[in-house]
Amino acid sequence: MKKIFPLLVTTLITLTGCNSSPKKVSFIDSIYRPGEYYHQDNYELDLSVVAPTGAPAVAMYGFVDQLNFRLTTSSNPATGVIPMFQSQSYDVIVAPTDSGLNQIMNLGAKYKIAATITFGNFYIVSFGRDTDDTLNAGDKIVIFQENGIPGKTFNYLYGDLGLSVTAVTNATDTKQIIENNGVYDGVSYDYILTAEPVMSATGKTPFLSIKSEFMTKTGGKLLTQASIFVKNGLDSTRVDKFLFAVKDNIENGLSNPSYIQSAIETVGTTQAQQAAFGVPGAMAKKVTLTNGFGFGYFNAYDIKEDIKTFMSIVDPSVKL
Repeated sequence: MKKIFPLLVTTLITLTGCNSSPKKVSFIDSIYRPGEYYHQDNYELDLSVVAPTGAPAVAMYGFVDQLNFRLTTSSNPATGVIPMFQSQSYDVIVAPTDSGLNQIMNLGAKYKIAATITFGNFYIVSFGRDTDDTLNAGDKIVIFQENGIPGKTFNYLYGDLGLSVTAVTNATDTKQIIENNGVYDGVSYDYILTAEPVMSATGKTPFLSIKSEFMTKTGGKLLTQASIFVKNGLDSTRVDKFLFAVKDNIENGLSNPSYIQSAIETVGTTQAQQAAFGVPGAMAKKVTLTNGFGFGYFNAYDIKEDIKTFMSIVDPSVKL
């Protein structure tokens, strides 16, 4: 018995340790489901929100009076947005869908995905050098964010065509190349993958819309680019009011882009608008006229199959 007892104790400890380990959250359990629809005549914000500049920040235009108080925007998502999932510094995080779900599903972040608000704001622009005007083997193209959503989506759509691909860091880098008529490091390119508002700022029109191409190849699934994530345990009424205020903001902004322009311009100078939202008000209006930002609003539960398809393409390490 003296020899058996330590073995029994060890076994019990081992079993207890196994039973006390945290259970991995399922995808369904990681989705926040709003309740009653709250239409609002004003958009008082009583939750703290962080969003990357660009389309996600522009979608928050209705809360501009809360900028730097309850609404924070960041031009560097890698340091100003994604780490907030672990620090839990904000009630609401607007982030790339893949990054947010990786934080929840793989790293245990105490948040849920509530809604998707942007569905693809990147495009391929042609410089008119390709004689057959078709993407095929040997065509030279510059892409950006090779390891992010733009690059991974591009590879899914066109990776088997035998294109000659050169990557730059971000969409801002593509602006200079477009302004240089597609010449980069002494090489003349046929095409470039860029994003709004760069395309509109350079006066270009899309050769291909990645959003549309993605939907075609996936049989109609949405490119669920950026989503809203809410901290676990928040009062559901406050969350629901916030979510449906965002829904109203987006729908009103698409109906009348002047609302977006006038809101952003309250920040101050063009430089201040650019710093806060990643785009000045006048350009935000111009892009929204054609919905170049890819704005929309869907509760995550209603498009869970779209999200699953998107994640299987851009980050299969996140098992949904």
